[in-house]
Amino acid sequence: MMASRDRSTTILLAIVATLLAIAVAVVVTIVVLHRGTGDAAPPAGATATVIETAPAPPPVSTTTETAYVPPPVPTGSTVVEGGPCLESEARSFGTAADGESLVCNYMGADGGYVWVGHAENSGEVHDIGEPCDISVDRVAQDPSGKAIMCGGETWVGGP
Repeated sequence: MMASRDRSTTILLAIVATLLAIAVAVVVTIVVLHRGTGDAAPPAGATATVIETAPAPPPVSTTTETAYVPPPVPTGSTVVEGGPCLESEARSFGTAADGESLVCNYMGADGGYVWVGHAENSGEVHDIGEPCDISVDRVAQDPSGKAIMCGGETWVGGP
C-alpha cells in the first residue's frame, strides 16, 4: 500500500513540474515576442522615426540594361545612423537627415537591427548568388530593392 502511495505522489509531482515548465516557456515566449515588436525605447541620444515601407517595386529582369532603383525611404522620412530599425526593414536603404544613404543591418543578438553606413550603391540589380568581383563590386540591390553586397565571388544578402 505504501509503495502505491509513493508512486502516486511521484506521478503527481512529475505532472506539476511539467505544467510549471510549460508555464515558464509560455511566459518566456511572450516576453521575447513582445521585445521583438519594437516597443523598446531607442538608445540614448538616438531619435526614433516611424518609417512606412514603400510598395514593392515591379519585377525586374536581370537581362535588361536598365536597373530599377527604388527610393531609399518614403519622402520626408529620415533615419538616424546607429538608430534602431525593424527586422522587417533589414537590408532596406534609408536616408539620414544629412543625405547619407544608410542600410538597416542586423548587428547580432546584442546589437539588434540598426541603421548603418555602407559603400556606394552602384544601383545595379543582381540576384543573390550571382557572380561578382570584389575589386570593383561593393553594394547593389536585389530585384526587390533590398541591399546586397559582393561577398568575394558572389552577391550575398549580408555579412
